[in-house]
Amino acid sequence: MRRHTFWWLLNGLIGLTPCAHADMDETTVLELVKNTPCKQQQTIEQVLKDTIKTGSQRDLGWQVFSENAQYEVERAFLINKSMQLRFRWHINAVGDITPVSNRAESLCSE
Repeated sequence: MRRHTFWWLLNGLIGLTPCAHADMDETTVLELVKNTPCKQQQTIEQVLKDTIKTGSQRDLGWQVFSENAQYEVERAFLINKSMQLRFRWHINAVGDITPVSNRAESLCSE
């Protein structure tokens, strides 16, 4: 009886522990990027909010691009009619986040 209970519990735990983020969607990856620790105990979203002065620049918002279970998340700001600031991150199928643009990479560096 105890052996049966042990295997039932073990199988239940294995089923609840995802090895990959197969259930990732655009909303999930967007939240992953926004809430990723960045610097000074702030998330990427908080650092962007503190760094970019939205009064003088137009916030173009967040965008998510997907292809073959791979995602890229971008936040853009319009500085003037011809210049944009773009911060872009790549999210793989496992949920690892990697900065793609130089701006995204330097955003979280000290």
